Amino acid sequence: MASPRPGRRARAAGWAAITLAAGTLVASAQDVPREVSIDIRSGAARKIRIHLDGFDAGGDAAGRAARVEADQVLANDLASSAVFAVSRAWVPGEQPFDVQAVISGRVSVSGSQVRLSGEIRDFPARRPIATREYRGPSAALRRLVHQFADDIVYQFTGEYGVAQTRIAFVAEESGAKELWVMDVDGANARALTQDRSIALSPSWSPEGSLVLFTSFRGGRQAQVYVVSSQGGRPYLVSGRPGNNIAASYSPDGREIVCALSVEGNAEIYRLDARGGQPRRLTTHPGIDTSPAWSPTGREIAFTSDRTGTPQVYLMDSEGGSLRRLTYDVNYTDSPQWAPKGDRIAFVARTGAGFDIYTCRPDGGDVRLVITGGNNENPHWSPDGRHLVFSSDRDGRRGLYVSDLDAAPPRPLDTGGRVALSPAWSPRPEPGGSAYQLQPTDPIPAR
Repeated sequence: MASPRPGRRARAAGWAAITLAAGTLVASAQDVPREVSIDIRSGAARKIRIHLDGFDAGGDAAGRAARVEADQVLANDLASSAVFAVSRAWVPGEQPFDVQAVISGRVSVSGSQVRLSGEIRDFPARRPIATREYRGPSAALRRLVHQFADDIVYQFTGEYGVAQTRIAFVAEESGAKELWVMDVDGANARALTQDRSIALSPSWSPEGSLVLFTSFRGGRQAQVYVVSSQGGRPYLVSGRPGNNIAASYSPDGREIVCALSVEGNAEIYRLDARGGQPRRLTTHPGIDTSPAWSPTGREIAFTSDRTGTPQVYLMDSEGGSLRRLTYDVNYTDSPQWAPKGDRIAFVARTGAGFDIYTCRPDGGDVRLVITGGNNENPHWSPDGRHLVFSSDRDGRRGLYVSDLDAAPPRPLDTGGRVALSPAWSPRPEPGGSAYQLQPTDPIPAR
């Protein structure tokens, strides 16, 4: 947690307005009548066994290459979903065994366009359950496959998967820390900042168009900025005297909560989404930081050392009903709510490093979920089935995902970059929407 330090009053260079551009991807779906059903047996730990027959393709080289890529992407998406145990027809020895469904499809490329059709069938009768069709530019093939994967998860669970989501993170190189974003499988990684400064604590807006982050790009003090998740110019949100850190959006996107030391001590404040109208929520000589809004918007979790060591606390969104959440673990930080609001993840110092725990919002049912090395900055996936976090468990700080089961966390491909401070995006808007940032009137100095 950062200690307060003096800084100069900053002026905002401009603000950001979201404009929605029509997406270029088209999807259609047809569900087969429900007399065909899949037996999903009870038990949270049981994964549904499915078999991938693979995609067919046209005879040209472009179609064959697209088919190979589509097979690999779909297999990875489904195996990483925490829902399925996957076998693949194109891998020797991986034949259908005790599977409940088979997945097949076709990829065709015509000029600069690609068409992907997919089909879900039961097994062994192979009666059709559902069919899907997606079209778009050839460059969007991975995205079409991700969409099919999420639709498959929905077919079996009633909730869409997270294959179309992205991860924002901080990449460290040559002493600088820049903000990056990538697909959840590591593809399409790109830098959102090139400041040669220090970026920290990314946080997504509720619809996924914007990323809040802390940066020292404006000078020696930490300030809160926002940038389009597609890239572009960052805009200042809060540059008040002292440190402005650890900002995140309210569930409706109209406000942010962050830690400010404008009055000398780090306290929790609510601001409107433009960074104005500050409302102080905490008042204590201790350092209060790392605030996180609950999914309902009615509560805020945060870290405070008001009892001597950092612990996780809860309060209502107006600053009342404050209560301590963690007792049996030492030096806790980085609370993050699960999407359904039923669990809170946080880090705690144990031995030589930091482990990740979860608990109920009443502080009960504390569970150690990730250990080994130093594990920090947990963030939930939008379906609540995974946690992404940073760790040095393999000797170098990188990003990992835990499915909250007995399997070891799997590393995310960050292109060899030293990576930390991940944040998982919400699911994208239906239809493949794209977003842009446009400057409007500058916000007043404060």
